[in-house]
Amino acid sequence: MKKYTILIFLLVISQLFSLYLNDVSGDGVTINWFTEEPSDSFLIVYDGSNESIYSEQEVTLHRFKVSGLQPGMSYAYTVKSEKDGKVIFRNGGILTTAPLKRTPFSFAVYGDSRSNHSVHLEIAHGIARENVPLVIHTGDLVSSDDTLDEWTSFFNVIDILSDSVFYSTIGNHEASAENYTKFFAFPGNKRYYSFWYGDVFFICLNTNEAFDKYSLQYIWLLTELEEAKEGDPAFIIVYFHHPPYSFGPHGDHLYIQQYLVPVFEDYKVDLVLNGHDHGYQRVEKNGVTYVISAGGGAPLYDIGSGKDLIASANAYHYMLFNYTVDGLFGYAKTAKGLILDSFYIQRRD
Repeated sequence: MKKYTILIFLLVISQLFSLYLNDVSGDGVTINWFTEEPSDSFLIVYDGSNESIYSEQEVTLHRFKVSGLQPGMSYAYTVKSEKDGKVIFRNGGILTTAPLKRTPFSFAVYGDSRSNHSVHLEIAHGIARENVPLVIHTGDLVSSDDTLDEWTSFFNVIDILSDSVFYSTIGNHEASAENYTKFFAFPGNKRYYSFWYGDVFFICLNTNEAFDKYSLQYIWLLTELEEAKEGDPAFIIVYFHHPPYSFGPHGDHLYIQQYLVPVFEDYKVDLVLNGHDHGYQRVEKNGVTYVISAGGGAPLYDIGSGKDLIASANAYHYMLFNYTVDGLFGYAKTAKGLILDSFYIQRRD
């Protein structure tokens, strides 16, 4: 018997957002969609037998947490919403659960899409061609968290990525995070969280909130890294919006260097992903690779030079990562697939 947890939210909006996936695990994922009118929602997951789950309460934000599936498997599903016995929304797709340990997989990263929806759509099409099960956004998804029209445009763009599980971090343009935390079903408090995907451990931080040594977020981070040791991660990947090192106009963030970078070095974090300074940068410092992927649509910035800057590009782009168990291959690519930079991170012993 498959298990589904139905989370009900009452949200009055005049727009419609289509399907998107969040919060994947080895046995399930969360499916979300919005309708213009409050309506009853139905879900069918096809796994040899059809099971329908529905909410009798009329809602506009429909959210199903599916569990009881097998790891590393893909399942077709369909959803529909009904109002007074009439179907007002119907859609479907493929969901894929997180794989078992020591299983290769790919994922994509991009950031700073903001309100340039035409470029964002080109980037989304490029990512869609990679057919990755996991997509991470490094923040500044929209220009203003409290503008629903921008969120509508954002979700319309990423509709092409609806078969990929979507994660993100909070940028300075979503700092209030009121709508952000409503729309996304991320783990924990949604502002910062962690998850396993196979034997790779991902941590999302929120650099709009306190992260000094006495902050709740800092204490939480240390706890997560300590507990992750028991899972013997092949790689530890941390992502947040503001970069500790940048050769763009925003420059370095010294507080991040002071409080977070020593933690990354002590706990042997392999890769740190950031946004904020629009364009692409890669820095390698004290065993940690730092990548700024902020080419999702916001105006591009000029990037300077420095001894720790390995590669940079003033270009709209996304990142493709291929995890091969023994290592991690990274590629910065334009929407048309031109490779701007490539690198390899060896798995630590």
